[in-house]
Amino acid sequence: MQLVVMSQLGALGSSIDATIPFMGNVHGSASVFAVPLLLTAVSIAVLYFGGRYAAKRAAAQTTAGTWIEAVTTGLVFTLLVNILGAIFAISIPVPSVKISPIGAVTLGSFVFALVIGTLATFAGRASVRPRAITGAGLRAAVRRAFETVAVHYVVFLAIAIPVVVIVLGIKSGWQSTLSSPLWAPTAGFFMFGLGHLGALTRNWNLGSSVASSANSSASDISFGFGHALDQYGIPGWAGWLLLLLALISIVATSVFWYLRRGPVVTNKVTDWAALPAAFLVAGALVTWLSSVTGTFDAGSLASGVGSMTLAWFTPFFLMLWGGATEASARYLAPQLSRYVPLALAYKIAPSESAAAAPAGTAPAPGAGAPVGRAAPGAHPALAPREPMSARTKRKLGLMLGSAGLVVVLVVGGVIALNVIKGNNGPDKAVGSYLQALQNGEASKAMALADPGVANDQRVLLSDQVYAKAAKRIDGFDIVSTKVADDTATVVAEVHQDGRKKQETYSLRKSNPELLDDHWKMESTPLQSVRITSDTPLKKVLINGQELDVDLAGSSMGSSGLSYPALPGEYTVELPSSEKFLAAQKSTALVTIGAAQAPSTASLKVDASDALKSEAMSQIDAYLAECVKSTEAQPANCPLDNYSSSRYSRNFHWTLTSKPTFTISKDPYGSTPWRIRTQTPGKATVSYERDTSFGFGTADWKPATDTTSVSMSANVSVEDGKVKLTYSRY
Repeated sequence: MQLVVMSQLGALGSSIDATIPFMGNVHGSASVFAVPLLLTAVSIAVLYFGGRYAAKRAAAQTTAGTWIEAVTTGLVFTLLVNILGAIFAISIPVPSVKISPIGAVTLGSFVFALVIGTLATFAGRASVRPRAITGAGLRAAVRRAFETVAVHYVVFLAIAIPVVVIVLGIKSGWQSTLSSPLWAPTAGFFMFGLGHLGALTRNWNLGSSVASSANSSASDISFGFGHALDQYGIPGWAGWLLLLLALISIVATSVFWYLRRGPVVTNKVTDWAALPAAFLVAGALVTWLSSVTGTFDAGSLASGVGSMTLAWFTPFFLMLWGGATEASARYLAPQLSRYVPLALAYKIAPSESAAAAPAGTAPAPGAGAPVGRAAPGAHPALAPREPMSARTKRKLGLMLGSAGLVVVLVVGGVIALNVIKGNNGPDKAVGSYLQALQNGEASKAMALADPGVANDQRVLLSDQVYAKAAKRIDGFDIVSTKVADDTATVVAEVHQDGRKKQETYSLRKSNPELLDDHWKMESTPLQSVRITSDTPLKKVLINGQELDVDLAGSSMGSSGLSYPALPGEYTVELPSSEKFLAAQKSTALVTIGAAQAPSTASLKVDASDALKSEAMSQIDAYLAECVKSTEAQPANCPLDNYSSSRYSRNFHWTLTSKPTFTISKDPYGSTPWRIRTQTPGKATVSYERDTSFGFGTADWKPATDTTSVSMSANVSVEDGKVKLTYSRY
């Protein structure tokens, strides 16, 4: 319903009141002015034919009565449209935020609907009344001039709009075709202005007192030639086709004007000015109706306005085209009108009675004018014509068909050629690159935009790694494309995990061909992922892929390896082959946007249960070997007996209680871990001692001592094996 109100020049808008922390109460509003012209045309047609139907069923009325009925209909129409628009305004309930219903009802929509309802209904009712035989006077001249302008618009738009709908449907998909009733008429008026040497203008002004970086104000103007319209997805050649269509439309319109008005032999200024004036008025009306404007205002926080419309000088250029049409009607149309079929010419020419024909002029035998139409001699274009022979008709049909076929083939070939080239344009290359990133196809992305990275640095740029990266880009939109000679710049809005960022890509042509310019993306700088570990590692698992890294360990995290990476999240962990090591997974997120400090994934490596078990087993074996010794102080063992080897013999060691140990990081040692005694153990040694101590005969007697057992060891993993280096301290 709001679209119907907008078709009557309503502006869709709403306001909001909310309380924002640290800012207090904020009031904002926004509105959009864009006229769905097809709905406007439909409403006018319904009113016109409704008035015509009502007039046929009612008794004849005076002009005043017709106006009263028309005004009444207009009033009912505007009340119906605007009241229903207000009733069906869109409500969006949001907790703690007051949003007024979104609607398009304005004073402008009320007045415009009243005027349109009145005029369209009056025209419909008046069309039923008998028309005057002769059209003369200022009112008739004005009516004929605007009829001619309408013909010019119809001829141009009847060709331009279907073509643009088809082309955009091929290029953008069925969604574009289905939505064409909303945008096609406005696009047609834009093309009309461009084809008549006008221009499109854009203006925007954004302001914010909170973020000064968000302030911007600019405007641009784009003519229909060169590469000015590339940012709208319109190739430069299209401007020349629009100009050609404008010239064809002017010639056809001049023939209609010549037939409708009749031959003019005077050179009065008023005779020359009627058609240009009608073109000027119609151009001003089209420039106004085709404009699209959006505004928002959030008080001191932010505000903005943006618009897109035909340039202000477009109506004046159209006035000049009206002058060209007048000249063509005087000098070219008289020749061309002879080829207009008489039946059609009679429908276009002004109505005059045969009796009104100049004296001495008589209809040719068998060529009498229809009742209420001009006599054959009243208009040169309506003069009786000798019927063409069948052979002449065939030749003429063959010539016209051949010419039409050539035009269709040439125009169709140019359109097809440029549609194909457009589908292979710079935006297509950028879209393929971003789609590859979205799909996790790193190799394809690298083929489209080689980052210039050495092969040994492409650890993270493989399909195996990138396909399993989480939080890759999840969408993108091509914002603009600018082509200058052999180079192009494409701006795309890239989406990643809720973020949005505009990225700019540079491209160049590489061996261009007829159907494909082979746009090649320039090297795209990449961000990096830095991997660190507090323990030396030979292998890590990145996104499930085992990679050789030869990573030096550092508890301070100052050392590590950096690799270029595409946008996404990379998970770094230990491979299953590292059974003696344990570490929590670590992630690094590479975000869209300008180059930043490398995102770091740090591994905090601990000894696994398998390593601890293996270390304890080796300690047990080590102590078992130590107690086998028959020495008072076994070498490299934590067993000590201070008996003199001269007066002691036959040592037998027994480990009566094992020590307990702890294992921890060794931040300053040469190995990752160090085992230390937590609770000392005990060992008993039995031996024989010479109690004579060398005086006299040896007297060997059994003796027993008990000693504490403590030790430490450095632990490392080398070639997949646990290695302990023991120390008595």
